[in-house]
Amino acid sequence: MPEFIVTIESDSAPQLVLGQSIFGGIVTALKLEKKKLVTAADLASKYSLSDETIRTKCAVINQGTPGKCLYDPDAADAILKSTKLRRGPKRKN
Repeated sequence: MPEFIVTIESDSAPQLVLGQSIFGGIVTALKLEKKKLVTAADLASKYSLSDETIRTKCAVINQGTPGKCLYDPDAADAILKSTKLRRGPKRKN
């Protein structure tokens, strides 16, 4: 029998049971894959920020070398999504 792999990404565990019939097939195995580290370039393209800005903001969670910065995607998302808004009046030209 051929094996088909379905990838599900969610905040909570999917409600699947071994032996359950879905989409015309039977669930025979459930595996949790390790999270892969992402580079500053990947985060820069996702958030439209420069590589240098990503490296500066995420310096505390760097898991690579200083030359090759690697970050946990969840921790980087938490840091980069919590951008503070500018306070005070707008600048006059």
